[in-house]
Amino acid sequence: MRTLKIKELTLDELELLEQDLHENGEKSDYGFYMQLVIVYETMYKKLKSLARNSGPEHDYALQYTKKLLVSHLIKFGTYIKMNHFKDDGDAVESLIKAINLEKKLPVAYYRLGFLAYKHGKYGSAIRYFQQSLDKHLLGDPNYALNQQQEFHAHMYLANSALYVASQTYETMGKLPYSPSEQLPNLELSPLFETLSSNEKYLHNHAFYKITKNNTETCSKEACEALYENSEPNELVLYLNDRENILLFNGEEVIITPTQANMIRHFLLSSSKENPCTRMTMRDFYGRTDTDGEVKKNTFIKSIERLRVTLRSIDIPEIIDVTQYRGETAYYFNESVPFTVLFRVDDAIGDDYVSG
Repeated sequence: MRTLKIKELTLDELELLEQDLHENGEKSDYGFYMQLVIVYETMYKKLKSLARNSGPEHDYALQYTKKLLVSHLIKFGTYIKMNHFKDDGDAVESLIKAINLEKKLPVAYYRLGFLAYKHGKYGSAIRYFQQSLDKHLLGDPNYALNQQQEFHAHMYLANSALYVASQTYETMGKLPYSPSEQLPNLELSPLFETLSSNEKYLHNHAFYKITKNNTETCSKEACEALYENSEPNELVLYLNDRENILLFNGEEVIITPTQANMIRHFLLSSSKENPCTRMTMRDFYGRTDTDGEVKKNTFIKSIERLRVTLRSIDIPEIIDVTQYRGETAYYFNESVPFTVLFRVDDAIGDDYVSG
């Protein structure tokens, strides 16, 4: 019932609900991201109406809310119905919504292209990958392609075109009114060899495998093998095609995408000298205070929830607290080795990878 009433709330009430969702809502397995998206959609519509009828004083709030809505549609749209499990249908719907709000989103077109390719819709894949590449240097740098994705986009684009070409020639050969002698005398085997070679490359470079000192790409099978044969006392964070899993000494727990992103951020981007603060982790939350930072209570509660999740499978205390420029901050203390595995196509921008 709660989601049905969201659209009836005032802007002040919506902001309170948004804060409550970020502090408490993710405990639930169902509907957290859906509710957040509905909150931002409702805010955006109300602010758009105010900006149209009451003048430019609402423009900043309107653009800020639009930015939050686009961000959540891209980052979490694949989990709209269930917090833990990905769904391609939800992802497509959310990515299209994001593009309707903001046209220059290279990574959104890229993900749509990947999903179309995955389901054999090669004509659509061609269109999406071409748009992704066209907008790569023109769009929001936060949603630009990283180097690996840019290369993959060209590979997917070439393969999609080859698939369309091969399917077209097969269809032409079956036309009752088009004698085979009228067809161009083309040798198609090189085309299929190129397809096979490209598919093999994409297969073998589908995932990032990141440790403390190394970043490389690998196949999904290599990820599965590493996951199944992890070293003792090694922390493995695996963001696979279905769910996000944390593994330690044979014990595992499925975690929400926000927690997965937070853990990845701690492991790959924090240190005692450069800890995570309310400012550096603001992208994992919603509306910030006037200083551009997350509310202290929201930030501290989310870190404690993360620690509880880590303790649930007996992971040592890997997140230490410190003071940084007068603020409470946290960092990965490097007490255990780690491996982070996630699909190249799920990365946003540089997203902890150098290329």
